[in-house]
Amino acid sequence: MSTMSQALTNDFSVKLKQALTGSSESTFIYINNFEVEEQWKQEHTLKLPSLTVGSSVELVNRMEELGVFLAGKGDYVLLKESPDPEMMTDAKSLGFGNSLLLTMSNNAPKLNITENVLDCESTLNRLREIARQNSVYLVPFGVSTKEEELSKLVGIPLAVPSAGIFQKVNDKVYSRRLNRELGIRQINGRECSTIEELKQGFEEMSYLLEAGGTLVLKDALGVSGKGITVINDRQRFDKVLKMLEQQSRKRETRSINYVLEQWINKICDLNYQFLIDRNGQVEFLCVKESLVEQGVHQGHMMPSRLTDAQIEMLKDAAESIGKAMFTDGYYGMVGIDAILDQEGQLYPNLEINARFNMSTYQTNLQDRLIGQEQCGLAKKYTLTLKRYFPYSELKELLSELIYSPQNGQGLIINNFATVNAAYKEPGVLFTGRLYGLLVADSREALLELDVSIDNKLREWEAGVK
Repeated sequence: MSTMSQALTNDFSVKLKQALTGSSESTFIYINNFEVEEQWKQEHTLKLPSLTVGSSVELVNRMEELGVFLAGKGDYVLLKESPDPEMMTDAKSLGFGNSLLLTMSNNAPKLNITENVLDCESTLNRLREIARQNSVYLVPFGVSTKEEELSKLVGIPLAVPSAGIFQKVNDKVYSRRLNRELGIRQINGRECSTIEELKQGFEEMSYLLEAGGTLVLKDALGVSGKGITVINDRQRFDKVLKMLEQQSRKRETRSINYVLEQWINKICDLNYQFLIDRNGQVEFLCVKESLVEQGVHQGHMMPSRLTDAQIEMLKDAAESIGKAMFTDGYYGMVGIDAILDQEGQLYPNLEINARFNMSTYQTNLQDRLIGQEQCGLAKKYTLTLKRYFPYSELKELLSELIYSPQNGQGLIINNFATVNAAYKEPGVLFTGRLYGLLVADSREALLELDVSIDNKLREWEAGVK
């Protein structure tokens, strides 16, 4: 089957339309508002300070370019800037990039895509024009009050539930409650809504520290490694408690929203996806190994090393969790983080990510380009740069490693915008990210390809410093 004919039969956007609207003929306007969790406010709730890297906001805000590989023909993708023309040519040669692109008249780097649209009158007017068509929906990465505001302003409904529902089901406390109710194995831990509950939870779990173990305190709405505090001893916990007590006196509240859990040594992290439709039907989509460093997602390896029995366990968990979430008002994409511990035990639900996931943006690429006997690695490469890095130069650098349909192996670049998102002027150091999907005939060949790409990028870095 040709790449183009595969594109017609393996278009995940069509499946998404049927599930969310009941019609595969709907028109979707994709708003890829990554890290929407930052918009979910918890009034009168204390939080520990978290470190934010200066350029990270600008990088995250350009991750919306990933939507080019998700949206279907006739759909729209909202973008802060137009993609590189040569990258779009390469995407189209593989059967992607056939949606319509709506770009801002002015990219405000510190604003996420929704905020940028709200600040761009020409884009708002264009959306109002599109609203006159039949069956048009806004489809965000996730929903906050910002997306609800945009929906009202332009007269286009959201294809997914309200911000309140999104915030409820993405809370780690909600995940733990579901695990208890559904009898799903979960990590030893405590949910803490006040400082007093945190103190009590720590006292109940401190025996683990005395036995040489570790605890981890997680912000219940934290994202991308933010809001995670590792606790190795009582002294560390006392410092955490002191910071919260100081805040409490200033803000006159004792409310927090954290989970305290035992640290589990693992073989691998996992992420599996399923889709809940408007009628409550749950469809299991895939499971991948997650590459995670210090709580931050780095990529996915596919297929996972799980046995058929372990995959069935995840499918059962997806079915029961999905049904419960639908009862609580949610439908749409769900990604769940799980782990396989060193004893071979599966923990099927560490946390629910009820929104698009990185895995969602890989779906069309995976379905069309990774053969039955092949392996895939979705990866981001972090770059330290001193000048703008043109796409043509990047492509020339990696020429022998770029995917070609002829040999069916190599790197497919699915986001170039993040490479130069933090660029200011020549000579000023900045961080960039390159996102891509690697395809190879074996796991060993995949890892060799990964090393080759990384080596080429490091050589380029060294040559321009």
